Amino acid sequence: MALIHIFEETPVVKIMDFLIDHKGYEYSKAEIAEYSNIEWTTLNRHWTLLEEWKFVKESRRIGNETRYKLNEENTIVRKLLEFDHEAAVYMSEKIAEKETAIEKVHRAEVEAIEIHG
Repeated sequence: MALIHIFEETPVVKIMDFLIDHKGYEYSKAEIAEYSNIEWTTLNRHWTLLEEWKFVKESRRIGNETRYKLNEENTIVRKLLEFDHEAAVYMSEKIAEKETAIEKVHRAEVEAIEIHG
């Protein structure tokens, strides 16, 4: 989810973000489009790029359906996984800081009410 927060919702980012969040699992192209929240034609327009860069790989065929998954053997994909992890940690820390600040303000308001009645 970190990629989308940083790089916005372009089709390739949405696809990669979904595959990174679900690494190790395999999906049909139709499922990848659906779960990435993009149209089938949009997926097909960008799919060649993902295959050229070897970001995805065919995992198996079930009848006429081809299943794909994130190519975790690809050096760039491994770096993206590291980046995604670091970005998620950073975002979590920022959320925690914000919640702590809100909690401090709330406690101060409660104390002020208790003091002033």
